[in-house]
Amino acid sequence: GNGSQGIFYGRDDVLFVSLHKDPTDYHPYFVGYAQERGEGAGLGYNLNLPLPHRADDAQYLAALETACTRIAAFAPDALVVSLGVDGHEDDPTDGLAISYDGFRRIGARLAQLGLPTVLIQEGGYNVDTIGRCVTSALAGFEGTSA
Repeated sequence: GNGSQGIFYGRDDVLFVSLHKDPTDYHPYFVGYAQERGEGAGLGYNLNLPLPHRADDAQYLAALETACTRIAAFAPDALVVSLGVDGHEDDPTDGLAISYDGFRRIGARLAQLGLPTVLIQEGGYNVDTIGRCVTSALAGFEGTSA
């Protein structure tokens, strides 16, 4: 998300929201802090929600609720989701601890926003889990079982 944040940091026509492992001790280290809120016209249109090491489904979903509340208030025309499945509990990056069911619930919550949505798969470094993580998120978004 650091590239996306950089692109939109000074704009007020795009809301950028990111849920990720706290960058204090995790890549990219130099960006993604909660106090980074945008600049100029974009002040307040950047929302970073850093999570503690090995944050689980409940912690992630609580932050996602904060994100969805802010997104709904912004009332965008569309939603673009960078779906990083490196947050899975078995990913070798060892950042977050989201389960397959957690990814399903993430997808379901995003669908509740009722917005035209593009899901872009990013991140994920355990080839044995990537497919199921994405399938779980899509199933949740579509309201089906994975």
